Amino acid sequence: MFTTIKSFTFAAGVSLLALTSATAAELPKVSEISVDASYDAAQDSNAAALYPELQTDINKAVAEMVPTSDDAADPIIRIDIRKIALDGDSYLPDSAEFNQIEGVVAIEGRDGSVGDVTFPVNIVAATADTAAPEGYFLVPPSTEDFYTAMVYGFAKTVAEELARVNTSGDAISR
Repeated sequence: MFTTIKSFTFAAGVSLLALTSATAAELPKVSEISVDASYDAAQDSNAAALYPELQTDINKAVAEMVPTSDDAADPIIRIDIRKIALDGDSYLPDSAEFNQIEGVVAIEGRDGSVGDVTFPVNIVAATADTAAPEGYFLVPPSTEDFYTAMVYGFAKTVAEELARVNTSGDAISR
């Protein structure tokens, strides 16, 4: 199942980009995307050692789905990945399998102005006949490229939630 965990397949990227390309024109432009991982410090997590490029990969995936600009007045997306888990357990097995990513996204102005927006992004990968736990978005993975499905599923959810954020005017609101 995880023989190609870290390879990005063309098909997965194209299909997810096609899903969001129509809405990309409607998304507000952002001047910066920053991805950090607070799970790095967790004592009961080995995800940072198993997936050292996860932050970079999520940053790239979000940048492919969200329009960016050089205008310093445009908002910033800050993402904090807080948990990588397999069925809720953050200490991953030797096979490095995982099926959950939990994070918090902050959309903020350059000046840190009042009205900034934060929202959770929790995704779980499961077969189509499995119900997602409450508070999670269902991301049906491919068996060939589970890692890519999770990374792009997380990025797609960030883009969809960004579409609900009002960045016009003096304050960013939801």
